[in-house]
Amino acid sequence: MRRVIALGAALALAGCAWLGGGDRLELRGPDVAGVVADLPDVAMPEVRLPPPSRAEVMAAYQRVYGAIPNVAQNYQIGKRLADLEMEGGVENDLEGRDAPYTKAISLYESLLLEADGADRDAILYQLARAHDVVGQQRAAAGYLDRLVEMHPNSQYIVEARFRRAEIAFSRDRYREAGSDYAFVVASGQDGIYWRNAVYMLGWCRFKTSDVDDSLVSFFQVVESVIDQERQAPIGRGEQELLDDALRVVVLGVSYLDGPDTLAQHMDRLAKPSWQHRAYERLASDYRAKERYLDSVATLETFIAHNALDRRAPAFHQQVIEILLEGDFPSEIRVRKEAFVTRYGVRSEFWQVHDKPERADYLPTLKSYLDELSTLAHSEAQDSGINADYLKAADWYEQIVVTFPEDPAVAEHVFLLGEVYTEADEHARALPAYQRVMREFPEYPRANEAGYAVILGLSTLLGEVDEADLELWQRAKIDAQIEFAMRFPDDERVPAVQANAADALFDLREFVQSVDLAEQLLRDHPAVEVSTRRTALLIIGHGRFELGDYVAAEQAYRNLLTLPVDPSGSAIAGEIDQRLLATIYKQAESAESLGDADAAVRHFLRLHDEAPDSELGIQGFYDAIAVEEGQQHWVRAAELLHGFRASYPDHELGGDADKRLAELYERAQDWDRAAGEFSRIAASDPDREVRRQALYRAAELYLEVQDVANAVASFEQYARGYPQPVAIQVEAIQHLDELFQQTGDQARRRVWLRRKVELADQLGPQAIPRLNFLAAQAQALFAAEDRALFDALELEHPLLQHLTAKRDALKRCVAAFEKMAGYGVQQFVTAATFEIADLYAALSRSLLESERPAGLSDLELEQYGILLEEQAYPFEEQAIAIHEINVRRSWDGTYDASVQRSFAALSVLMPARFDKQELQVSYVDSIQ
Repeated sequence: MRRVIALGAALALAGCAWLGGGDRLELRGPDVAGVVADLPDVAMPEVRLPPPSRAEVMAAYQRVYGAIPNVAQNYQIGKRLADLEMEGGVENDLEGRDAPYTKAISLYESLLLEADGADRDAILYQLARAHDVVGQQRAAAGYLDRLVEMHPNSQYIVEARFRRAEIAFSRDRYREAGSDYAFVVASGQDGIYWRNAVYMLGWCRFKTSDVDDSLVSFFQVVESVIDQERQAPIGRGEQELLDDALRVVVLGVSYLDGPDTLAQHMDRLAKPSWQHRAYERLASDYRAKERYLDSVATLETFIAHNALDRRAPAFHQQVIEILLEGDFPSEIRVRKEAFVTRYGVRSEFWQVHDKPERADYLPTLKSYLDELSTLAHSEAQDSGINADYLKAADWYEQIVVTFPEDPAVAEHVFLLGEVYTEADEHARALPAYQRVMREFPEYPRANEAGYAVILGLSTLLGEVDEADLELWQRAKIDAQIEFAMRFPDDERVPAVQANAADALFDLREFVQSVDLAEQLLRDHPAVEVSTRRTALLIIGHGRFELGDYVAAEQAYRNLLTLPVDPSGSAIAGEIDQRLLATIYKQAESAESLGDADAAVRHFLRLHDEAPDSELGIQGFYDAIAVEEGQQHWVRAAELLHGFRASYPDHELGGDADKRLAELYERAQDWDRAAGEFSRIAASDPDREVRRQALYRAAELYLEVQDVANAVASFEQYARGYPQPVAIQVEAIQHLDELFQQTGDQARRRVWLRRKVELADQLGPQAIPRLNFLAAQAQALFAAEDRALFDALELEHPLLQHLTAKRDALKRCVAAFEKMAGYGVQQFVTAATFEIADLYAALSRSLLESERPAGLSDLELEQYGILLEEQAYPFEEQAIAIHEINVRRSWDGTYDASVQRSFAALSVLMPARFDKQELQVSYVDSIQ
């Protein structure tokens, strides 16, 4: 770095100050008046003269200098004259004159020879200064070196070390410069050179690749400028220095571990108040370079290390903005969720900071909560997973708690209840709906909230313990009555009242039940038919239970006057159900007493009584269930088979195929079970069910030795269900074994080839079982290629047959390499042996090949030598490959193929490998 020198009027006025140095040098020499006072008195008239100019003073000193016999005085006059020449040199330099400091330098160099210890440092300082000003840095550095070495306690030592450091830096001698800058820094922060020295020390360290320590220096600069900024606004120069220091910090941490390095330094500095500037600068730099994820990592590092800092929410918002800018939509949602978690109402941040500080990010918090709750609710509705609903509920709860005065609070509370309902968390939904109904009666969906309370309680009734059932039933009845009172004009009120009356009937509160039903008919004389029917049934059954058979009969007769209900059955049929119910009760009673046979008879009698009624069909179905419960598998299967035949489209028979398959399996009727599973595989709407059924059918056909159906089922499975891979592989293996069993080699080869293709297709994702079977299949294909190789004889003409033999060798090697490629150890070692053996076989074939006719003994011998030369490389290749197998034994692999390689090597290299007993002993000892 070349230092730029700027000399102005201020420097001229400063006399001996050097390049912005703060203090004026002490001028120790006598002035002209002092020298003249020592001269003999001369009588002169009193004359008032103007003050002499510098030139006049210098001329006077020049006349006197060297003429005074007193050495000390003469030295002081010379010193004063040199200082005046230096001042004049400054002016000459500003005016652009040549060699402005030559006279000053010459005088100082002369004085240096005369100076005593007290003045020598000052003269060295001035000489260094003069040479530096004219750009003679080497000379300046020499004088500075002498000053530093000879006068370590000089008043000029700090500046001298600083100037020497600058010269060294400009000459790329960064370590030397760093040492001097470090001295200046250590001299104290109050020095005028301290800040520049710290800054330049940072650069020295940076230039010498000591990046981490350079950051320490730059952070000192930042701290210094910001401390100054706290006292008063800083000037442009300080601002540029601060910006430059932060720029270098960004560069430095980028060379290291980025934000992690920055965080480490901030922790060492006890997290200074200005640390956010460094993080922001680094993040901004990354962002400008479109390194969006690094920018995000920087901001998130600040957040991680300063979770409660008031700027954390703003940094978090920047993270999301950067991810949007960088087009990382998949990363945004999790950051918004984290924003709510870190700064929401449940966070420590919320507890630590007051309302004014929270107010800065509340709009963002609300925006995120609205977005996250809506999105989570939508996703939960798509997935149907309870955990997703609960996540949405959590967002809604936070909205309600965080913004209780928001105009949309009623809507949010309602949605909270809705999402809890969808999550089957009805007990948690109830308070939300009740709050909407009671606190926000003007809310447009307040009636829906009230009705949702009823629905929620209805669901909870199916979940509570028996001991609490009545309590919840009465709670539901109270909710129904409250709904009717709050929303009398709601069209659902009659049905709600009817349901409440029915519930009271179930509680055997017959009097209250009948009273409520009769009140319903009085208050709503034009109620729809279905509700009227319900009320009349309650009245009829209630009166029947109370023994008021006349009133009950009247109620039933009133029912008979009603039109046919939407389901198509007449009211008379419903009343007939009363009769059927008595039969059903007998069946239930017999079953509860443990008389299963009687229960079955009653259920079947019920079916015989009304085979087309739902109750009759239910009775038939329940008879099957009883037989099944008694483990009468054969009888249950017969009944279920009849049920399916009689009611093929009835919803109760929806699982008849599956149940029949299970019953036949339990009865160990494998053939029929297989047929049912085949039926399921062909008709079930669920692909996964079809898949499992098809495979099970194939297994059962295999069990009963029905080879044709087993083959058909396994083939259908193998072709139609590639997933799960493990099951498909087993299906293919079964087909391999079945065709091997039947001797159908052509079809077997199809599935052998399929194993190989499937393993190749899946590559690294292939399961170990598939790799094993693929290697096994490939071994068969490779063996076929080997047989073709072995069948080729090396006859005359040799070149033609050798070419064919080599081509066959290549095919074999490729086949065995493919076998090894599946990574199954036993096939890897086998392939290694086979490849080695192929090369050995080719070598032997060459040696044993047919000799041309008509050769003399000498020609035969020479021909044999040529063959040996051709065969030798193949034998060497065989040895090298066998040795690969042998080395596997060092890792504990000593299977049959490795042993065969040992045996082959004992023949190929007997001197080295024909030591079986010793070798085995050695292996055993290692084991």
